[in-house]
Amino acid sequence: MTRISRRDFTLIAAASALSAVPLDAGLSQHRPSPHTRPPAIQVEQAQIYLIRGLFGVFSSGMDQLAAQFKAQGYSNVSLWSWTDVDRIAHDIIAGHQAGDNAHVVLIGHSLGSNAVVQVADRLAQAGIPVDLAVTFDITEGLRVPLNVQRFENFYQNNGFGRPAIEPAGFTGEFNNINLSNDTRLDHGNIDNAPQLQQIVMKQVYEITHTHVRTRVAKRKDARRG
Repeated sequence: MTRISRRDFTLIAAASALSAVPLDAGLSQHRPSPHTRPPAIQVEQAQIYLIRGLFGVFSSGMDQLAAQFKAQGYSNVSLWSWTDVDRIAHDIIAGHQAGDNAHVVLIGHSLGSNAVVQVADRLAQAGIPVDLAVTFDITEGLRVPLNVQRFENFYQNNGFGRPAIEPAGFTGEFNNINLSNDTRLDHGNIDNAPQLQQIVMKQVYEITHTHVRTRVAKRKDARRG
């Protein structure tokens, strides 16, 4: 049985301490001195696909995440069914062929988690990378394709959840996080867990927010070179 790692405990403990306020809200509340002011932030575009499981009614965590992403200012957020694999892949591929180079984020629960890997497989065939793929209680031991840059699987050995399979040659970040010891969670509510949702929100934030170097910093770097 896969055990939760020290890194996973750290992630979950850190997420539990996060409040429900926007991740960047503190920047507007605290005015640091010029010497400690953080670098400017540039927000990049992202396509965020949230995929529900069976019947589309048992994955309310996907709806909660969609609302949170929209509240954070992400405009390209959509909710889908696990049966929409072909439609999701077509939507992303068509956009890519039209010149859309936004970050691709796939998030799913239960059968929607299986759909995340299936969509990623189709994108791999089209040569399109997936910046982040997140699965909540994936129900099959599916092999994650090599085009995924970062993969997170939150699961339990609860009769439904399974660890995903890391393929040979995978160069991204791959994590199976076994939460079987957390009795508060089960297959029906694992995607609703606030601490896990905060981890996912933070991961998307890290992908889509780039520190912008000032002209002065660039000139200093040029002198050092």
